[in-house]
Amino acid sequence: MISKEVVEERKQTIQGDIERLEKTIAEVGKQQDQLQANMFALHGALQQCDQFLEMFDKENEKDG
Repeated sequence: MISKEVVEERKQTIQGDIERLEKTIAEVGKQQDQLQANMFALHGALQQCDQFLEMFDKENEKDG
């Protein structure tokens, strides 16, 4: 038979686990936001490269 104290200890352990998971979930959310911002920046850089390449192609057509 289990005692009330054993159940209370288990409850405290579970509450601690829940708190740690909530903190981890919040941290992962922040990391996801940062990763999303990085991806947007990289897409912007890719667009800029495409624009520069188009400019080079147009310049070569003029010179050619």
